Amino acid sequence: MDACMAKLTSLEWGEYDPKYTTALMLFAESSGHMDKEGDFLYFLIFSWYWLMLVRQRQRIIKRIRASEQVAKGYVYTQDLIHECPIQCYDMIRLSQDAFVLLCNHFTQRNWLQSSRTISVEEKMAMFLHVIGHNERFRAVKERFHHSTQTIHQCFHEVLRAMMCFAREIIVPTSSNSTRNTSERHRRLMQIFPGAIGALDGTLVHAVVPVDQQTRYRGRGKDKYYLCDATYTNTRGFMAPYRNSRYWLADFRRNRALTKEEMFNHAHAQLRNYIERAYGVLKVRFPILKQMAPYPFPVQRDIVISCVAVHNFIRKYDIEDELFTNFEQNTMVSHNVGGGGNEVQNIEGIEWGSEVVNYMTNLRDQIANQLFSNGSR
Repeated sequence: MDACMAKLTSLEWGEYDPKYTTALMLFAESSGHMDKEGDFLYFLIFSWYWLMLVRQRQRIIKRIRASEQVAKGYVYTQDLIHECPIQCYDMIRLSQDAFVLLCNHFTQRNWLQSSRTISVEEKMAMFLHVIGHNERFRAVKERFHHSTQTIHQCFHEVLRAMMCFAREIIVPTSSNSTRNTSERHRRLMQIFPGAIGALDGTLVHAVVPVDQQTRYRGRGKDKYYLCDATYTNTRGFMAPYRNSRYWLADFRRNRALTKEEMFNHAHAQLRNYIERAYGVLKVRFPILKQMAPYPFPVQRDIVISCVAVHNFIRKYDIEDELFTNFEQNTMVSHNVGGGGNEVQNIEGIEWGSEVVNYMTNLRDQIANQLFSNGSR
């Protein structure tokens, strides 16, 4: 027995090694049958065989548990598609019909493929979970029962595919659109050809490296944001006329009469369209309100992906609760006349009489054209 213990010690397995503990147990059970040193070789062979059986059993159990975890993610995704429609909408911010059409679209164009253990639908569901709830990969891991690394790989695989999708789906609106809202929006954009957005509620939060921030502050020559009367009418910011009606509700009973009122009415309409469009986009994808600190190229691609999915629902006229609610709501931003929430985030405003006069003249030109057309 002493010789066996000396031999065991020479193997240097360590007192906490499972092989060492197992060998001690076997020594204890077989010590009465090991009178000869020659039996030690037989004992080691038996111990090695027994350990291999234990390891094989552990591997089988591990594979079974892994399969069960994979099955949980698959079952969860199938439940989203086929069970409660409300759960599907709450979890991935799309209706069941929209989700199935989106997955089929990516599959047919070979932008996404199912792997051995994860389907296209499950990959897309993981991605939509992240951008639909601004969740970290650790939180998504608990729901889909995959490792954080797997969630990370699937997310970026879908993100890359989304760039192909965006090139197809983010295109100018067709000129033969029959939607009344699109026609009104197009008419207003013709009135304000330099407008690139409304100031309040439309900025997308991003974490931009300090050395790259300047390039994202410019608006371009003759381009401007529509803003409320609390802003100065200067280059890059077109405000309404003060001391004239501006709220859309003010024009429901009495039409605009003066050139200032006509301008303010069109200005408020376009602001309302833009803010509602961004409103429904941000409600669907809260990640746009507070972007996680991904590398900047990833942040950029996430924004593009959100817009692409948004446009997909609109393009194929898929029934959608958010679109329905916002279309039926004649809301006007409560910031109108009360100061924008995002004023503190606006940098690079140009001051001085020259730039103020430039924007004042541009506003007067638009107002005169509206008045001239309205008086005919």
